[in-house]
Amino acid sequence: MAVTKLPGGTKRWQADWTSPDGTRRRKRFPTKREAEQFLQNTLQTIRGGTYIDPKLGSKTTVDQLYQEWIDRIRTVGATGRKPASPKTVDNYRRFYENYVRPRWGHTNLTSVNYDDTATWIRDLTGRDGLAAGTTTRREVGLLFGRLMGFAVKRRLLPANPAKDALGNTDYIPAKQTNREHVYLTMPQLASLALASGDNSLFIMLAGTCGLRWGEITALTVGDVRLGPRPTLTITKAYSEVSGILILGPTKGGEKRTVPLPRLVADRLEGVVQGKVAGERLFSGARGSALRNNTWTRRHYAPAIAMVAAVDESFPRPTFHDLRHTAVSLAISAGVNPKVVQRIAGHASATMTLDTYAGLFDDDLHDSATRLNEALTASHWI
Repeated sequence: MAVTKLPGGTKRWQADWTSPDGTRRRKRFPTKREAEQFLQNTLQTIRGGTYIDPKLGSKTTVDQLYQEWIDRIRTVGATGRKPASPKTVDNYRRFYENYVRPRWGHTNLTSVNYDDTATWIRDLTGRDGLAAGTTTRREVGLLFGRLMGFAVKRRLLPANPAKDALGNTDYIPAKQTNREHVYLTMPQLASLALASGDNSLFIMLAGTCGLRWGEITALTVGDVRLGPRPTLTITKAYSEVSGILILGPTKGGEKRTVPLPRLVADRLEGVVQGKVAGERLFSGARGSALRNNTWTRRHYAPAIAMVAAVDESFPRPTFHDLRHTAVSLAISAGVNPKVVQRIAGHASATMTLDTYAGLFDDDLHDSATRLNEALTASHWI
């Protein structure tokens, strides 16, 4: 292992070393100092067991890395514990095909650097030549960073070239959270349900049980448990991938049980009567699974317009806002946060509290009022 001087040329100094597998390696530099520094760093990585063969990254293109990465995401997921959902995989594929491949597909990994990545994301355009929006630039930037991180994990690169020396990605736009949740009151939810005609039960179920669109449209007769304590069992959901509806697990992949209000359960009893366990509760005109865009255009939007024509203060809730409404109604009714977590299908009560923190503010004052009433009853003063 040594640094030697070569005759002529712009790179006259050569670092010479032997990799852990016994292969002799050489690399040239314009100055002796650069060659010596490189060799010193290389020897440290060899002794520390962190050596990365520089030729592996130069022989692997971004396209080749992506194929290995997306197969892993599809089969076992990023952490190796659970495959990503078909919708997530499809989103990754679209972003890669439309934005990453045209710029980086044939580039070898060692040619990727932070400055070029930052410029690319800031000036990102689609195949139509139009500037990409903030959300698209964010998602593409995050995807590319994950892909380069996988190259480091595979020991093809010593560090993530999509990040600067401090590990930052300043070129990625912040997540946009401009739209606030809409929370309907119970009278508002009832008005919307009544205005929707035959879809009244569908809307009321969403607004009191907190189900996502894919979950409520996947409900079957067998998921309904009536009796003294009626519930819904949520085990599956529809997701739309490239225009095709796919039935799979819920977003969190966990089964959960959601309590049903008695009046909603009574209405459901009439729906399930005479049907087999595997039959969907809600379907399209020809028995097909409901599609969000079509249903919203034909039924949901007209119902909102009808209510708003009578009540100008009525908000414009998306269907997902009915899920937020269910959570807010449960919180205002004093339901335990752990129960609210189960209704929402969150991974933890902490996630529920963080997502709906503002809805618990009134509890600060309500708790003091309840404590004061208890103190008064105790005749402390």
